[in-house]
Formats: sequence, structure tokens, C-alpha cells
Amino acid sequence: MTVSFVNATHRWGGVKTWTLSVIRGLDARGHTVQVIGRPGDPFLDAARRAGARTEAVSFGPDWNPWSIRRLRRLLAAAGSEVVVTNVSKDNRIAGPAARSLGLPVLQRVGGPGDITDRWRVRLEQRRYVTGIVVPARAVLESLDRFPWMRAAERVTVIHNGVDLDRFRPGSGAGLLRSRLALDAGTPLLVATAQLTAIKGHAVLLDALASCRTPVPAHLVLIGRGREKAALRDRARDLGLADRVHFLGFEEAIHDLLDDADIAVQPSLQEGFPNSVVEFMAKGKAIVASRLAGVAEALTDGVHGLLVPPGEAQPLAAALQSLLDDPDRRRRLGTAARARAEADFALDRMIERVDALLGRLRPAAGTRR
Repeated sequence: MTVSFVNATHRWGGVKTWTLSVIRGLDARGHTVQVIGRPGDPFLDAARRAGARTEAVSFGPDWNPWSIRRLRRLLAAAGSEVVVTNVSKDNRIAGPAARSLGLPVLQRVGGPGDITDRWRVRLEQRRYVTGIVVPARAVLESLDRFPWMRAAERVTVIHNGVDLDRFRPGSGAGLLRSRLALDAGTPLLVATAQLTAIKGHAVLLDALASCRTPVPAHLVLIGRGREKAALRDRARDLGLADRVHFLGFEEAIHDLLDDADIAVQPSLQEGFPNSVVEFMAKGKAIVASRLAGVAEALTDGVHGLLVPPGEAQPLAAALQSLLDDPDRRRRLGTAARARAEADFALDRMIERVDALLGRLRPAAGTRR
């Protein structure tokens, strides 16, 4: 089977991370993968390393006829049998191209707010999108409120998976502390996400400012985004400038998580975040926002601690409780790893995605 992934986004987020995992899995199963993205996007380089053929395209405005024709040629030349999209722009360029070739389109929708009730969205869903795959039941429920979505027929839930070998506890021990010149006695918190307002980093900084330990805790933010300057300013205003480290984008996150005493996921809105299952696989004590999708991954008090999103005081209290209790951190981390092994292995996710793509393939030639 030949599968073409189209991604017109500028930022590196959860869907791109998911796509790379799927590329590796499909390649290992003998499938052919094509990835079409923006010129200069480092995601294309990563996709090539993962085993995909890559093509760079300037997408232009929605329903741009020149881009549609270009994608049609690329899809046809690759022998594509299924097209996988991410955002609406993908649907409005790749959708018409795929439809003209009689190809089914599967959209990966990551979060509960990613699809809205607008006429353009209704049009693209009706005309171009064959099915949708989501990472959490919470995302399915958010789509089910739109009658035109026909979610029961068109939406499939497949939880994110993680490479349990790649994210094996201890594989990168000492790497991050060495890079930051921090000794083993310095409490270290790590968060991995795009630096956008919805990820809740500002709340995390406020919470960190309230934590008190004999040796002041440090925070590492792995990711990039438009909020970086504002977060730097906030850290400075809170007196945290020398304790907050901005690492930017890191593809090999698995090598950097081992040194974290606590992994933090403070988002205000999420579907089923890759970061949480990666933290779990690494056996980390986790403090995360109490969001429906996150609660599908971990149970409060068993695999981690859940706190109300957007509230600094409960987040600070949860962080402080774990900073004060190394034994509890170890217990939570051990339970989290066991849950990842039982329910979130990458092979299981790939098997389900492969089966879904296979079911869609005979739908080539149908119209919605």
C-alpha cells in the first residue's frame, strides 16, 4: 500500500510527531510512504530519515488550482492509494487532488477544538474527507456534537502509542544535566510542547515561582513558538531567569527526559498528548492538566497527578508535593511505565492505523 501524508502546517506539533511514528511503522511493514510539506520545513528531513519519500510544495491560498494540480501529479506519480491530512488547508488543497484521482482521504484531528462549525469546514468534510482518526474519546465526543460530521460512521479513536524501546528509562541518563551544567541534587522539571499560549507555560512559571526546595528547582522547556519572548520576560519578572531553560526544538526528546525529576504537561486544552505517553514510557512522575483526553492516559494518584488547567496554585501544590517526596515520584513513575507497556505500545497503534488505512483503500472512487 502506498500512503501519502500532506501537512501544510508551519509548527512542529503532536500530529507531526505522530506522523513520524506512523511512517516508521508503515515502512517496517513494507508499505510505501510519501510526505508532502512546505519548503524548508525540518519535518520533511525527519520524514526522509524515517523512510518516506518527500516533496516540498508551496500551498498558497485555499483551493489554489496550481497547488491542487501539483499535488494531483505528485499523488499520481507516487501511486498513492490513501491520502492522510492534518489541518483544513491540507483538505482544501490535497482534498480536491485526491478526489480527482478517486482516492480516499483520512484526516488526523488531534484536539477537541481543531474542527469548527463553519461553512468551509462543512464543505471540505462533505466533499473531500472520507474518514477521521482521533487520539482520544474526548475528541470524538467534541466532533459528535456536529450532526453533519456523522461521527459514529466516520471517526475512529486510536490512542497515541510510544516506542517503548526508544523511550526506555535510563537510556539518556545524565545527558540533560550535563548539557545544563546541573548536578544531581538540583530538582529538575521538564515540559515538552510548542511555546503557544494554549500550552499553559505561563501558568507553569507562576507555579514554579511558588515552589520552595532547599536547592531551587530548575525548569526546562523543550519546544519553540511565538510565546518564547513573552515567557522569557515572565520568567525574568518572577525572578526565575536563571532557572528556566529554553532548549528550542529537539527531535531526540527521548534522550533528554531521563534527568527530569518531574515531567509537566500544563496545557489548557489537549486531545491525547504525545508528551504524556512519552513521559509515562520514561517512567517519570507526571503532573498534568485534568483534561478529558489526558485522563484517558493516566489515573490521578496512580500514574501521575492531575490538576485543574489554568490554575497556578493547584499546580504549584502538586509540584511541591512531589518535590518533597522522592519515594512517591518513583512509585508514580513505575506505575506510569507499566501502564504505557500495557496500553500504549507503538506497535499496537501502528497495527490499528494500518488496519484503518486498509479498510479505507477499497473506498477509492467513492464520493462524499
